[in-house]
Amino acid sequence: MDLSLGLLSVAFGILLASAATVEVYYLVSDYTKNLKSAASYFRIWQQKVAVIINDFLGSGQRSARYYIPWSRPNPVLIGPDQIQELSDASQLSQRAVYADIFGFKYTLKNDDVDLDPAEQAAHRYRLYSRAIRVTGLAQIDALQPFLQSSCEKTLRTTIDDSLPSADGWTSVRIAPMMRDLASGMLSVYFFGEELSAEPEFSSNLLRFYQDVIACMGALQVVPAFLSGFIYRVITKKGKALSFLFKRLNQTISKEKDGWHEKESLKPLTLLHNMIEASKEYPYWTADRLIQAMVGIWFAASHQPWINLHFVLLELCDRPEYVELIRKEIESQEKLDYATISRLPVLDSFIKESVRLNPLDLMSIRRKALKPYTFSHGGPHVEPGQIACYPAYEVMHNGARYTNPDVFDGLRFVKNPEAVSKTIKSSGSAEMRGTTLTEGSKDFPIWGFGSKICPGRWHGALVLKLAIIQMVSDYDFRVEDTKARRHFLWETFQMPYESTRLLFRKRVR
Repeated sequence: MDLSLGLLSVAFGILLASAATVEVYYLVSDYTKNLKSAASYFRIWQQKVAVIINDFLGSGQRSARYYIPWSRPNPVLIGPDQIQELSDASQLSQRAVYADIFGFKYTLKNDDVDLDPAEQAAHRYRLYSRAIRVTGLAQIDALQPFLQSSCEKTLRTTIDDSLPSADGWTSVRIAPMMRDLASGMLSVYFFGEELSAEPEFSSNLLRFYQDVIACMGALQVVPAFLSGFIYRVITKKGKALSFLFKRLNQTISKEKDGWHEKESLKPLTLLHNMIEASKEYPYWTADRLIQAMVGIWFAASHQPWINLHFVLLELCDRPEYVELIRKEIESQEKLDYATISRLPVLDSFIKESVRLNPLDLMSIRRKALKPYTFSHGGPHVEPGQIACYPAYEVMHNGARYTNPDVFDGLRFVKNPEAVSKTIKSSGSAEMRGTTLTEGSKDFPIWGFGSKICPGRWHGALVLKLAIIQMVSDYDFRVEDTKARRHFLWETFQMPYESTRLLFRKRVR
């Protein structure tokens, strides 16, 4: 099922029906006392519904907007002075807010795995830090060839093995291709090549991701008492998640030899490292470990492919950067992790693409578990309220980013004049030399503080390997320059599944 179509087919019908009912209710409540005639009331109702439909259809626009059309409490926006508190305060929960958005009560079996919030958070961050940030980062250079092999295989299957047109171009839907590219590499890192190659396992990994995205839309527009029923309908009673729990239980069980992987790769996988890091902690039962793995998988597989989608579209719009990146790649003697992480043009272009096309217009979302007042005259939040950082506004702040609405692929290059005499960069001096994986108040894509994404180096490597391979081996362009590229679900940007690129093998 396509992501955008799946999300909309599940949520759209529910949403429109709910919108009509709820809009009528609120409009009656707000206006009937003051309206002089039924005709006036109908005209106001018609105008509001017309705005909603126009946004949903995206009439005259390159993107559509989907949202809950009735009133809901706005999140409390936090400024740069309180960003550290927003990230790290124990009274504010990251997991709780995303549990509401993605329905983790159902989609991650939260009710089936006993989790005390405070205790779980401490154990979780300790485990993630050891398995991903410490061990995983130390092994990333050895892991790279396996990720690159996965990337090459996906491109070969998707492009080279497809039948090109008479002029040599192959038409490919970009969203599924980017999803396959990113999830293929990440699956090798998470589970190894053997487990990832199992057709039933790989198909259920993808199905689980699609289930969660579909539930994200549907569970926002139905009454709470119907959530369980809607979840069971969408996911066929959690079929994909149940399979993943069963298969991963076989893998980590001491009584069963359920995981056969080459010895050169197995110690590099996240599954292996999480098993090893959790052995000395009784807290980490098999079910808790699997739930953590599946949760990380969803988070890790969601952002990279969407970022990759937008980066590639930006490259299509700016062929001069394609040539610049090619020259940078071809000038290297080897492309190991250390080299790739230091390619300034590639890093800057990706970072600028992400800045202008963030997955979420907000970042560092937190749900208050207890009353909390921010320091330095900051706002107060009550239990249940959502606080977040306005990422889009921050990354379009003219005081921090010169010409913030203009794409500048060399904005973060330390010495742009040294890499290009033709492409001019007007980036501010304080941004020069900052990299994609750095988290800051000005670039909060990865989060901030102690809870900043521990796997951002792996995510960045996945993006860079994919771009390097495509830029090196293929010419590419957008098939229809007027085609829609993304839509908004609330504050989340999602690619359209129908957008196509044309690929052709480069002749060198």
